[in-house]
Amino acid sequence: MIEGKNLIAGIWESQSDSIKFKTVNPKTQQELAVDFQQATPDQISRAVEAASASFPQVSELTFSDRIRFLECIVEELESIQPELIATYQLESALPEGRANGEFQRTVDQISRFVELLKKGTFVKATLHTAGPDLRKMLAPLGLIVIFGASNFPLAFSTAGGDTISAFAAACPVIVKAHPYHAGTSELVAQAISKAVTRCDLPHGIFSHLGGQSHDIGGQLVSHPAVKGVGFTGSFAGGKALYDLAQQRGQPIPVFAEMGSINPIFITESKLQSDGALAEAIAQSVTLGTGQFCTNPGLIVACDPSGQFDLAQKISDSIRDLELPPMVHSNIQAQYDKQLFGLQGNDKLDKFFKSKTCAAAIGSVSAATFLSDTSLKEEVFGPFTLVVVCNSSEVLLAVAGALEGQLTATVLGESSDATILKSLLSQLKSKAGRILFQGVPTGVAVTEAMQHGGPFPATTDSRFTSVGTDAIYRWLRPVAFQDCPNALLPDALKDENPLNLLRTVNGEFTTATL
Repeated sequence: MIEGKNLIAGIWESQSDSIKFKTVNPKTQQELAVDFQQATPDQISRAVEAASASFPQVSELTFSDRIRFLECIVEELESIQPELIATYQLESALPEGRANGEFQRTVDQISRFVELLKKGTFVKATLHTAGPDLRKMLAPLGLIVIFGASNFPLAFSTAGGDTISAFAAACPVIVKAHPYHAGTSELVAQAISKAVTRCDLPHGIFSHLGGQSHDIGGQLVSHPAVKGVGFTGSFAGGKALYDLAQQRGQPIPVFAEMGSINPIFITESKLQSDGALAEAIAQSVTLGTGQFCTNPGLIVACDPSGQFDLAQKISDSIRDLELPPMVHSNIQAQYDKQLFGLQGNDKLDKFFKSKTCAAAIGSVSAATFLSDTSLKEEVFGPFTLVVVCNSSEVLLAVAGALEGQLTATVLGESSDATILKSLLSQLKSKAGRILFQGVPTGVAVTEAMQHGGPFPATTDSRFTSVGTDAIYRWLRPVAFQDCPNALLPDALKDENPLNLLRTVNGEFTTATL
């Protein structure tokens, strides 16, 4: 049952004088019934203090302890799936299929971290016994603050990859729920809280705070006990948190995923040979009403003859398309404002708008694109800009002018080997993931996934927020020199009680010393 309260270290609190807010059904624009309470400064302070106090115990949780905790979270989530899906749909207006798919992705990625913990190799135990005896491993960073994302009420929110990777790293977590889906977030928080109790863990390991004010995030990030931050959202929001974190007396890492236009580069021969290309791009642009972080917002096409008109072909696919509304009217309003700016200032050579939904396509020459930096900005929603290039050299110039991206896609034929090699040489420094087939929407939750790219796509391109490598954001290396065996962590002891694959004097082995 959703009550609109805040969870402070195991206790759901109600304060009569707190600021109230409601969620809104994006389809009907009607407020939903529950009054949610905005966290007070006192609640924020007590949540942080409890989490910080729990860290010595939480940081010592064994792999087995953590596995049991994550498995209990899955069990609790599955026990409330019908209510959770119903609330998700009310607050997001997303279809049932999307809701169930995202639920499954959420529990699947938790299971991935269970598998990671069973192997244990992520601690990177490294031993060098000649000379000074040095033994190094990765240890938990400390209290982590996670901000729920607006566009993924489950997979990037309260029990999303940020939170679960932090728990797997043995870090306490405070979640700042996204106000667009506060009810969904509260139900998930209830499931996590029950798992904490079932596993007899310190209640400070998890708190859940609500509210619409940006001040809550500012207070959390500024608190000296907080050691790291995870954020998925706008560039303005992520950069503000990052700047705040660097102004502290003790700066801390902020791992913010902030936006990307995910360019697709298409050679002339690919335009000519792939008759299904325009339809595939249209589906990718409009998937999730354009609210995935990997929707392609820029299509760079080499069309010297000017006869292919890719923008027109894409527009034919969106003309009568029906899409769900955006997850909140604020996002829709910002989208409409950006489109109006593009049209009103005559920035585009062509502009196509669907008759039945918010989807839109723009088209400009490469010369115009290269001369107007505003055209490189992300338009969050079901919009893409087609940039028409009259040569391969111009296509390369457009690639060179781009900022950091989550993804870049290269679509060409075997005959394009020379241009593709040059293009790849540029894109390796521009994007975290480079695709050579298909479209960028869809992010596999695997060990090999890289979901992060150079600034301004993220604040630290060395890390990923998707896949089990996301755990490395919440770990730091600690070396023990000439430490008595009895005082060493189990991962570094002579007898290797965890049977880990370790690096010992330069060799991978599970052997004891």
